[in-house]
Amino acid sequence: MSQISILVATTSPDIKAEVIATSVAKRPDMQLVEERVLPASDIEEILNSLPGSRRCALVLVGRPVKTSELAQQFLAQRADLVVLQVDIVGDNVHIGLRDPRLEALLDTLHDLAERIGTRSIKRTARVQLETDRPTIASGAGETNASVQRPLLQAAIDWIHAVLRDAVDRVSEENGDAHGFSLTRRTLLQLLDDEPEHLRSNHATETALDRALAVAETKAEPLAAAARTFGLQSLEFRLMVLTLAPELDVRYQRCIGFLQDDLSRRSGTIGLYCSLLGTAPHVREELSHSGALWRWLAFESRAVFADEPLRLDPFLTQWLLGDGTALAYDSRVRRALRLLPWRGAGVLDRCEERATADGLLEKLCNSSESRWVVLSGDDPASWRALLELGARDGRPAPIRVEPTHLAGVDTIDVEDCARRIGRMALLTGDPLVIDVTNSDGTDGAGECVDHFLAALDRTGCRAAVICRDHARIVRQLGSAGYDIVNTRPLSTAGRVAAVRAAASGANAYLTEEAAEGISNRYPLSVDGLEHAMRIAACCPTESYHDDSPVRRFTAACRQLANEGLSNLAERIEPVFRVEDVVLPPDRKGQLAEIVDHVRLAPKVFDGWKFGEQLPYGRGVSALFFGPSGTGKTMAAMGIARTLGVQLLRIDLSRIVSKYIGDTEKNIDRVFNDAQRSGSAILIDEADALLGKRSEVKDAHDRYANIEVAYVLQRMEAYEGLAILTSNMRQNLDAAFLRRLRFIVDFPRPDAAAREQIWRFCLPEESHDLNDAAFRQLARKIDLTGGHIRQITLRAAFTAAAADVRISLVHIATAARAEFAKLGMPPVEIDLNVGRRAA
Repeated sequence: MSQISILVATTSPDIKAEVIATSVAKRPDMQLVEERVLPASDIEEILNSLPGSRRCALVLVGRPVKTSELAQQFLAQRADLVVLQVDIVGDNVHIGLRDPRLEALLDTLHDLAERIGTRSIKRTARVQLETDRPTIASGAGETNASVQRPLLQAAIDWIHAVLRDAVDRVSEENGDAHGFSLTRRTLLQLLDDEPEHLRSNHATETALDRALAVAETKAEPLAAAARTFGLQSLEFRLMVLTLAPELDVRYQRCIGFLQDDLSRRSGTIGLYCSLLGTAPHVREELSHSGALWRWLAFESRAVFADEPLRLDPFLTQWLLGDGTALAYDSRVRRALRLLPWRGAGVLDRCEERATADGLLEKLCNSSESRWVVLSGDDPASWRALLELGARDGRPAPIRVEPTHLAGVDTIDVEDCARRIGRMALLTGDPLVIDVTNSDGTDGAGECVDHFLAALDRTGCRAAVICRDHARIVRQLGSAGYDIVNTRPLSTAGRVAAVRAAASGANAYLTEEAAEGISNRYPLSVDGLEHAMRIAACCPTESYHDDSPVRRFTAACRQLANEGLSNLAERIEPVFRVEDVVLPPDRKGQLAEIVDHVRLAPKVFDGWKFGEQLPYGRGVSALFFGPSGTGKTMAAMGIARTLGVQLLRIDLSRIVSKYIGDTEKNIDRVFNDAQRSGSAILIDEADALLGKRSEVKDAHDRYANIEVAYVLQRMEAYEGLAILTSNMRQNLDAAFLRRLRFIVDFPRPDAAAREQIWRFCLPEESHDLNDAAFRQLARKIDLTGGHIRQITLRAAFTAAAADVRISLVHIATAARAEFAKLGMPPVEIDLNVGRRAA
């Protein structure tokens, strides 16, 4: 068989030209010249380049005025040329030859006459070419060659045949102006017609059934919808018919023609039922199943026969190849998170990858339970693991946060759940429901219950991330579920995540340093990824130290402090433990406190002591002694050694006159300290933790309740809590068992006072010698706090005189401090320094 050269050209770009060119290129008996659609300006040059012995034809697509003029021009130039004109507005096709006596023209007329003769109405408008039917390519990403979707093409062919037959049966012999007037004769013909007059194109119907049977759900959205919805043959055809107005404007015109109203481009349930068979029987069968309405396939219920029946617009886009359309449905968009969850970027160990693969396999394997419940206090790690598993060639999860629907009407919540379940079943993507915030928003818990119950009825598979699985599984009905309540990340995995985050900020951490940061700042994995980005992006001048490690540590501290309440004062410790003047045994106790905090992971987790301690894992210490002996200073020194900040409880903000508010405020401070990795400092603890007394009135009762609550909350706290008091005897005895350390801060002796004097007077500020320091330590028997006040007052006096501090200034300041305390002054020998010299 010899090939015919075909030139496809257009006077203006149009989809019809592309469709015709694609069809020509596929035919073995035709060759598409230039393998593309040509602009009209290139036709003459290319025609002249073709040999005269080569059989050729020209297809002109455009408006009739322009294509007719060009057709006449090229027919006059070449006698053997065949020109096919296609109107881009209507459906008219014109074939032009230079010699009308040619056998090809007669053969074409004979074939067309035979086709038209089989119809009851003979109109030129019914003559169409097969290539004039729309063809659909799958996927928006096809750029070079369109990949055909056989099922959708079969559906288009079937729609084409059904609508053509329906239009073909409309009579023109009664004088009707269809869409404007209707005669008596036409009405009588319609009433006299038997139902058996309905016909369908059996060839296209058989091809549609065959294409549906062999279609792959991943490549054919129509097949995925038919199998997901469980559609019978009739329901599938109804869905295909309602898709017709979206496929071709000609189908819209046909539907308007059939409804006797050209302005109505969408069909009604009555029209579609009449096209599918006898309307009452079709509606009865559709109502008996109801699958399309149950799966919300249509915009509305369309109860009455004259109501428009349209497919859900986002479902329509998805059926036509837009894989993301369902996620942008306004009815589900509020509950969806389209951006990935953070944290996967700092998980790079093989152990975490294996865990992530196992989770995705459990979620996607249909042989397992439909629900996977991921429970625990570390939901961020579950989210990060699911994102990590989706990176290895698996589809991204559908992320749902139903707490965003709090306050929405229950019907809308259930509708959203059904649509999300439909999306998961149609796309086959893993569905992940995050309900970890359901306890923090008003009405969120009830909203989540309704959402999960409605989602369960769709039969989809999903993972639920929660903190308490007991409440979640109540909503899952009889569906099978797997509960995973193990720790998503081990201690080693968390330390590795810290090192990976630091590495991303150009900071290298040793194993020990990473473990220290992990203990001090208990950030979740998404917090670590944010810290990595902050440390990497912030300008170096924002930090006092340009070290990458310091920048990363500061970023971790900033994130840990985010959202802290104002019920406690944040203190950055400036003193060191070495600065505190205490007897050696007391100094040893301070060092022991540091070791208890620093080595807690090793003892509790590594040596398994934590299995014996369901509570009381925190370190609590009481520092008691006279005022000014260095209790608060020691607490700051311990915090600095551990690299944490202090949260000092402000009693004026904690204590409330309203019943129960004090306990809530205390709980908030302890939670803030636990989340930020801070140490708690309760100064003057006897004011808050005084002895419980016999209940004589309501005040005593509620005061005892407050003390009892603080006892319980301290025992549950897993961090460092330091209490200071001047009067140990006023503390409730029940605290003694709960305190791991009780450190006595005695009044300093002469040797200790000399150390304090030297510490409080920097070398650059004074002219005192050793003899002067010994005299001050021997004669002024005060604690370190009072000595600090004396030196500070003396410093300002000397500064006012523009001289260095001398014994004269110290003596003056000491007399003022003794007078403030109501004590007699102490005489200081002002000449001791000169005699020593």
